Amino acid sequence: MIQKLIKTLIPLMIIIFMGIFGYQVIEGWSWIDAFYMTVISLTTVGFGETHPLSDAGKIFTIILILSGIGSFAFVIRSVSLEILSPFLDNVLKEKKMRQMLKKLSDHYIVCGYGRIGSDVSRNLINANKQVAIVDIKPVLDEDYITKQALYISGDASHEETLTKAGIQKAKGLISCVKSEAVNVFITLTARELNQKLYIISRYEEETTEKKLLRAGADKVVNPYHIGGDKISQLILKPTISKILDFAQKKGQFNLNIEELEILENSPLVGESIKSSHLKDNFNIIIIAVENENGNIITAPGPNYRFLVKDRLVMIANDIELSEIAKKYCR
Repeated sequence: MIQKLIKTLIPLMIIIFMGIFGYQVIEGWSWIDAFYMTVISLTTVGFGETHPLSDAGKIFTIILILSGIGSFAFVIRSVSLEILSPFLDNVLKEKKMRQMLKKLSDHYIVCGYGRIGSDVSRNLINANKQVAIVDIKPVLDEDYITKQALYISGDASHEETLTKAGIQKAKGLISCVKSEAVNVFITLTARELNQKLYIISRYEEETTEKKLLRAGADKVVNPYHIGGDKISQLILKPTISKILDFAQKKGQFNLNIEELEILENSPLVGESIKSSHLKDNFNIIIIAVENENGNIITAPGPNYRFLVKDRLVMIANDIELSEIAKKYCR
């Protein structure tokens, strides 16, 4: 900022020195009189001349005013912009953010942008999901966030913050702040604001798990348990873990584990696995079905009939999943 101001002032300083030098040479004035006359000419304040001007001095004054007034105005403008630009930028960003938030729907709200929150946000963004991040502190990698997701600075346990994040139109909320008490408040507030919202909350203490479920969380997750289970699986069942990792990474093994929700207008409603010809037409493997009540049927047989709001968990490659989505996810 200082360097920019110095560069901006250089042309004006040159004009001022030229004015002082000109009055000294043309009128024979002292440097203080020449400086005073130069300043009142450039600023056009309208004070009278220090001494009567000769014709040459009048012409020089006209030239000085015409050449200097633009430079003086440019300096004032530049200094004002340098001082006000941070505030103007924040105002413009806030306005743009509010406009974008109004357009959000079926998005996911991630509360807390720590280690877990940042990973969750990136995974959702990589899956082409709309994401709104809420954190009480400024985000460190702000460039990434502003390009990939919307960021709301504020306390996620407050109604106005979640409302600002578009919770009424959101599809899901992930509460992963470090404080377990805050996670409970966020879950409780979110459930009150949106009864249909799918909420996942983080916990560490076993006593907090029941509190989160009572507060309205659909699922609760202990990241340390997940990490411990993952390590155990790597030791006990290394091949299965390797295959599952490959299946979850696009470009590796060309397989994905995905789920398909059966809606009311789906042609699969009432069909059995055998009569739907899903396995034959798309070469997929159905590994489980979760019904509306949350009951999970593992390895469903060919006679299992699909119901509304069933969620199929299947393994297939990208092309097959894309074809299934076109036909059954309209």
